[in-house]
Amino acid sequence: MSLNPKCPRCGGTRAVLTTENKRHGCFWLLLFGIYYVIWSIIRWIIGLLIFILIDWWMFLLKHLMGKGYVMKCKRWFSPWRRYFYCPDCGTNFRG
Repeated sequence: MSLNPKCPRCGGTRAVLTTENKRHGCFWLLLFGIYYVIWSIIRWIIGLLIFILIDWWMFLLKHLMGKGYVMKCKRWFSPWRRYFYCPDCGTNFRG
């Protein structure tokens, strides 16, 4: 994904990025570390399935129509949530 993605509504490329970080401490890691590792593996498998079954085809369709598409599988791979704001049409969308 490029630094300034296309807006899915209007196709504008002037989207502004904001991030939201969430981290856990050492005590949490000692108590729930093994469950977190298992959940991370499951999350990557789900993300790959979403990429193969949905995102690849939707990206091609939206690209042919001249609009932007935000990959849904990126939510499963990244621990940070990325929100974009398009100043052209006022749409908020997740990246």
